[in-house]
Amino acid sequence: MANSVGLQALSAVQQRVLLAVVEGYRAREGMKDRIRALNEWEIARRADATALSYAEFTHDPSRGELVRVLGELQQLGLIATWERGIHYDTFIPTPRGDQVVPTPGAEDQVPTGAPTAERGAIADPVCERLDEIIELLRSIRDRLPEPH
Repeated sequence: MANSVGLQALSAVQQRVLLAVVEGYRAREGMKDRIRALNEWEIARRADATALSYAEFTHDPSRGELVRVLGELQQLGLIATWERGIHYDTFIPTPRGDQVVPTPGAEDQVPTGAPTAERGAIADPVCERLDEIIELLRSIRDRLPEPH
């Protein structure tokens, strides 16, 4: 069954969490893998599953639900644990998970980093600001001379 999993076969919560992992990872393209991986709190924020602070989310009951969904997505082969942390584990999409989520540039795709009601998410100002900072850093990197 795992080989035939598509976005439509997932529950609404699984879809939101997978979108958060894949789009968050894609938004950090060009960065080191350890920085591209998203921790549980970042995923919850991107999936509109919490408005709590980093510290508050550690002990919140909603974290258990997120961890359960992350485990389900791992069992389906759509995401993988990058690193086990003291406070939060970090996750990355697998190649199959990345393929399940449409890539930006497709006709019906909403651009990454721009959550809207069309995609079923509410804009998160923190994530939007981080996406803007990442884009700024990329533009600076692109203007730097090539290393010798």
